[in-house]
Amino acid sequence: LSVNHPGAYMNHTDTDTDTDASGYVDLGQEGAITRYLAEEFRLAGTTPLERAKVDSLYCFWFSTMRNNGVSHDGDFFSIAALKEATLCDGDGNGIADLRRPRYEDVQRLETLNEYSRAEVSLIALDYFERRLEENNSSNVNVNGNGNNNGWLVGNACTYVDLGLFYILFELSELDNVGPNFDKVLGLPRLGRFLQMVSEQPHISDYLYSPRRMPRYSRAASGQSLYTYLEGRGSPRIVL
Repeated sequence: LSVNHPGAYMNHTDTDTDTDASGYVDLGQEGAITRYLAEEFRLAGTTPLERAKVDSLYCFWFSTMRNNGVSHDGDFFSIAALKEATLCDGDGNGIADLRRPRYEDVQRLETLNEYSRAEVSLIALDYFERRLEENNSSNVNVNGNGNNNGWLVGNACTYVDLGLFYILFELSELDNVGPNFDKVLGLPRLGRFLQMVSEQPHISDYLYSPRRMPRYSRAASGQSLYTYLEGRGSPRIVL
Protein backbone atom coordinates (compact mmCIF):
# COMPACT_ATOMS: atom_id res chain seq x y z
CA LEU A 1 0.00 0.00 0.00
CA SER A 2 1.43 3.41 -1.00
CA VAL A 3 0.45 6.12 1.48
CA ASN A 4 0.80 9.82 0.76
CA HIS A 5 2.46 11.15 3.91
CA PRO A 6 3.52 14.82 3.54
CA GLY A 7 6.82 15.48 5.25
CA ALA A 8 7.81 11.83 5.38
CA TYR A 9 10.79 12.50 3.14
CA MET A 10 12.22 14.93 5.70
CA ASN A 11 13.38 11.91 7.72
CA HIS A 12 14.57 9.99 4.67
CA THR A 13 18.06 8.48 4.71
CA ASP A 14 20.10 6.74 2.06
CA THR A 15 19.14 3.39 3.55
CA ASP A 16 15.39 4.04 3.29
CA THR A 17 13.69 2.16 0.47
CA ASP A 18 10.06 2.72 1.35
CA THR A 19 9.84 6.52 1.09
CA ASP A 20 10.45 8.67 -1.97
CA ALA A 21 10.81 12.42 -2.46
CA SER A 22 7.10 12.82 -3.22
CA GLY A 23 6.24 11.84 0.35
CA TYR A 24 4.75 8.45 -0.45
CA VAL A 25 5.42 5.66 2.01
CA ASP A 26 5.08 2.01 1.00
CA LEU A 27 3.51 -0.21 3.64
CA GLY A 28 3.93 -3.96 3.54
CA GLN A 29 2.32 -6.87 5.41
CA GLU A 30 -1.40 -7.53 5.43
CA GLY A 31 -1.85 -6.88 9.15
CA ALA A 32 -0.04 -3.53 9.11
CA ILE A 33 -2.04 -2.33 6.10
CA THR A 34 -5.30 -3.46 7.67
CA ARG A 35 -4.60 -1.67 10.95
CA TYR A 36 -3.50 1.52 9.17
CA LEU A 37 -6.68 1.67 7.07
CA ALA A 38 -8.79 0.88 10.13
CA GLU A 39 -7.30 3.86 11.96
CA GLU A 40 -7.79 6.12 8.94
CA PHE A 41 -11.45 5.17 8.57
CA ARG A 42 -12.26 4.98 12.29
CA LEU A 43 -12.81 1.23 12.30
CA ALA A 44 -10.27 0.36 15.00
CA GLY A 45 -12.32 1.09 18.14
CA THR A 46 -12.94 4.30 20.03
CA THR A 47 -10.86 3.79 23.20
CA PRO A 48 -7.47 2.18 23.94
CA LEU A 49 -9.26 -0.80 25.51
CA GLU A 50 -11.57 -1.24 22.53
CA ARG A 51 -8.63 -1.04 20.13
CA ALA A 52 -6.82 -3.72 22.13
CA LYS A 53 -9.89 -5.97 22.07
CA VAL A 54 -10.30 -5.51 18.33
CA ASP A 55 -6.62 -6.21 17.74
CA SER A 56 -6.83 -9.35 19.87
CA LEU A 57 -9.81 -10.63 17.87
CA TYR A 58 -8.08 -9.73 14.61
CA CYS A 59 -5.02 -11.76 15.61
CA PHE A 60 -7.29 -14.72 16.36
CA TRP A 61 -9.19 -14.25 13.08
CA PHE A 62 -5.94 -14.03 11.10
CA SER A 63 -4.44 -17.17 12.63
CA THR A 64 -7.62 -19.21 12.13
CA MET A 65 -9.93 -17.97 9.39
CA ARG A 66 -7.05 -16.58 7.33
CA ASN A 67 -4.81 -19.56 8.09
CA ASN A 68 -1.98 -17.22 9.16
CA GLY A 69 -2.21 -15.38 5.84
CA VAL A 70 -1.36 -18.46 3.78
CA SER A 71 -4.84 -19.26 2.46
CA HIS A 72 -8.54 -18.67 3.01
CA ASP A 73 -8.99 -22.45 3.20
CA GLY A 74 -6.45 -24.55 5.08
CA ASP A 75 -5.61 -26.54 8.19
CA PHE A 76 -6.90 -23.95 10.68
CA PHE A 77 -10.13 -23.02 8.92
CA SER A 78 -11.80 -24.66 5.96
CA ILE A 79 -15.19 -23.92 4.46
CA ALA A 80 -14.66 -26.90 2.16
CA ALA A 81 -14.26 -29.20 5.17
CA LEU A 82 -17.41 -27.81 6.81
CA LYS A 83 -19.35 -28.33 3.59
CA GLU A 84 -18.12 -31.92 3.36
CA ALA A 85 -19.07 -32.56 6.99
CA THR A 86 -22.63 -31.32 6.48
CA LEU A 87 -23.07 -33.55 3.47
CA CYS A 88 -21.40 -36.69 4.79
CA ASP A 89 -24.66 -38.44 5.67
CA GLY A 90 -26.81 -36.83 3.02
CA ASP A 91 -29.14 -34.84 5.25
CA GLY A 92 -26.95 -32.08 6.66
CA ASN A 93 -26.78 -33.53 10.16
CA GLY A 94 -23.26 -34.93 10.00
CA ILE A 95 -22.03 -31.85 11.80
CA ALA A 96 -23.50 -33.20 15.04
CA ASP A 97 -20.83 -35.90 15.13
CA LEU A 98 -17.96 -33.40 15.23
CA ARG A 99 -16.17 -32.41 18.43
CA ARG A 100 -16.36 -28.71 19.27
CA PRO A 101 -14.78 -27.82 22.64
CA ARG A 102 -14.13 -24.21 23.55
CA TYR A 103 -11.02 -22.80 21.92
CA GLU A 104 -9.82 -21.57 25.32
CA ASP A 105 -9.81 -25.16 26.58
CA VAL A 106 -7.67 -26.66 23.80
CA GLN A 107 -5.56 -23.85 22.33
CA ARG A 108 -2.39 -24.72 24.29
CA LEU A 109 -2.80 -28.48 24.14
CA GLU A 110 -1.07 -30.65 21.60
CA THR A 111 -4.36 -32.50 21.24
CA LEU A 112 -5.65 -29.59 19.15
CA ASN A 113 -3.65 -31.12 16.30
CA GLU A 114 -5.79 -34.23 16.60
CA TYR A 115 -8.94 -32.38 15.56
CA SER A 116 -10.11 -32.48 11.95
CA ARG A 117 -10.20 -29.40 9.72
CA ALA A 118 -13.97 -29.26 10.09
CA GLU A 119 -13.68 -29.46 13.87
CA VAL A 120 -11.08 -26.69 14.21
CA SER A 121 -13.22 -24.58 11.87
CA LEU A 122 -16.21 -25.05 14.16
CA ILE A 123 -14.08 -24.21 17.18
CA ALA A 124 -13.13 -20.88 15.56
CA LEU A 125 -16.73 -20.09 14.61
CA ASP A 126 -17.93 -20.93 18.12
CA TYR A 127 -15.34 -18.55 19.54
CA PHE A 128 -16.83 -15.64 17.59
CA GLU A 129 -20.35 -16.77 18.49
CA ARG A 130 -19.43 -16.38 22.16
CA ARG A 131 -17.75 -13.02 21.61
CA LEU A 132 -20.98 -11.71 20.10
CA GLU A 133 -22.93 -13.03 23.07
CA GLU A 134 -20.55 -11.44 25.58
CA ASN A 135 -20.35 -8.04 23.90
CA ASN A 136 -24.08 -7.76 23.44
CA SER A 137 -25.11 -8.76 26.95
CA SER A 138 -22.36 -7.62 29.36
CA ASN A 139 -23.07 -3.91 28.90
CA VAL A 140 -26.87 -4.01 29.05
CA ASN A 141 -28.23 -2.63 32.30
CA VAL A 142 -31.35 -3.65 34.25
CA ASN A 143 -33.49 -1.35 32.12
CA GLY A 144 -32.38 -3.12 28.95
CA ASN A 145 -30.28 -0.19 27.84
CA GLY A 146 -26.70 -0.39 26.71
CA ASN A 147 -24.69 -2.23 24.13
CA ASN A 148 -27.01 -4.60 22.31
CA ASN A 149 -26.30 -3.77 18.68
CA GLY A 150 -24.74 -6.94 17.32
CA TRP A 151 -21.08 -5.93 16.88
CA LEU A 152 -18.07 -7.84 18.20
CA VAL A 153 -16.58 -4.94 20.18
CA GLY A 154 -18.22 -1.81 21.51
CA ASN A 155 -21.13 -0.09 19.80
CA ALA A 156 -19.89 0.26 16.23
CA CYS A 157 -18.43 -1.66 13.34
CA THR A 158 -14.69 -2.39 13.41
CA TYR A 159 -12.32 -4.02 10.96
CA VAL A 160 -12.59 -7.41 12.65
CA ASP A 161 -16.37 -7.30 12.08
CA LEU A 162 -15.68 -6.86 8.37
CA GLY A 163 -13.18 -9.72 8.36
CA LEU A 164 -15.65 -12.05 10.04
CA PHE A 165 -18.43 -10.88 7.73
CA TYR A 166 -16.76 -11.81 4.49
CA ILE A 167 -15.90 -15.28 5.81
CA LEU A 168 -19.54 -15.83 6.80
CA PHE A 169 -20.79 -14.42 3.50
CA GLU A 170 -18.74 -17.02 1.62
CA LEU A 171 -19.74 -19.77 4.05
CA SER A 172 -23.40 -19.01 3.36
CA GLU A 173 -23.15 -19.24 -0.43
CA LEU A 174 -25.40 -21.89 -1.99
CA ASP A 175 -22.42 -23.93 -3.18
CA ASN A 176 -20.91 -23.98 0.34
CA VAL A 177 -22.78 -24.71 3.58
CA GLY A 178 -25.61 -22.43 2.41
CA PRO A 179 -27.83 -19.58 3.65
CA ASN A 180 -29.06 -21.66 6.60
CA PHE A 181 -25.50 -22.23 7.87
CA ASP A 182 -26.50 -20.78 11.24
CA LYS A 183 -29.10 -23.52 11.75
CA VAL A 184 -26.96 -26.32 10.31
CA LEU A 185 -23.94 -25.36 12.41
CA GLY A 186 -25.83 -24.11 15.48
CA LEU A 187 -24.62 -20.50 15.27
CA PRO A 188 -27.68 -18.25 15.68
CA ARG A 189 -25.78 -15.09 16.62
CA LEU A 190 -23.46 -15.40 13.65
CA GLY A 191 -26.51 -15.82 11.44
CA ARG A 192 -28.04 -12.60 12.75
CA PHE A 193 -24.65 -10.89 12.49
CA LEU A 194 -24.34 -11.80 8.80
CA GLN A 195 -27.81 -10.47 8.06
CA MET A 196 -27.20 -7.26 9.99
CA VAL A 197 -23.93 -6.44 8.23
CA SER A 198 -25.34 -7.42 4.81
CA GLU A 199 -28.07 -4.83 5.28
CA GLN A 200 -25.67 -1.95 5.93
CA PRO A 201 -26.14 0.36 2.88
CA HIS A 202 -22.44 0.73 1.98
CA ILE A 203 -21.82 -2.99 2.42
CA SER A 204 -24.82 -3.95 0.31
CA ASP A 205 -23.79 -1.54 -2.44
CA TYR A 206 -20.26 -2.95 -2.47
CA LEU A 207 -21.36 -6.59 -2.62
CA TYR A 208 -23.31 -5.97 -5.81
CA SER A 209 -20.83 -3.63 -7.47
CA PRO A 210 -17.97 -4.30 -9.92
CA ARG A 211 -15.54 -3.08 -7.22
CA ARG A 212 -15.83 -6.38 -5.40
CA MET A 213 -13.13 -8.98 -5.98
CA PRO A 214 -14.64 -11.86 -8.01
CA ARG A 215 -15.26 -15.24 -6.43
CA TYR A 216 -13.13 -18.13 -7.59
CA SER A 217 -13.70 -21.84 -7.40
CA ARG A 218 -12.01 -24.36 -5.13
CA ALA A 219 -11.44 -28.07 -5.32
CA ALA A 220 -13.19 -30.34 -2.82
CA SER A 221 -10.03 -30.16 -0.74
CA GLY A 222 -10.31 -26.35 -0.55
CA GLN A 223 -7.38 -25.73 -2.90
CA SER A 224 -7.82 -22.60 -5.00
CA LEU A 225 -8.49 -23.21 -8.70
CA TYR A 226 -8.60 -19.50 -9.59
CA THR A 227 -11.44 -19.86 -12.07
CA TYR A 228 -14.38 -17.49 -11.86
CA LEU A 229 -17.35 -18.70 -9.82
CA GLU A 230 -20.79 -17.11 -9.79
CA GLY A 231 -22.62 -16.35 -6.57
CA ARG A 232 -24.54 -13.60 -4.81
CA GLY A 233 -23.36 -10.38 -6.36
CA SER A 234 -21.13 -12.34 -8.75
CA PRO A 235 -23.27 -12.84 -11.87
CA ARG A 236 -23.02 -15.70 -14.32
CA ILE A 237 -20.75 -14.83 -17.23
CA VAL A 238 -21.90 -16.08 -20.63
CA LEU A 239 -19.23 -16.10 -23.33
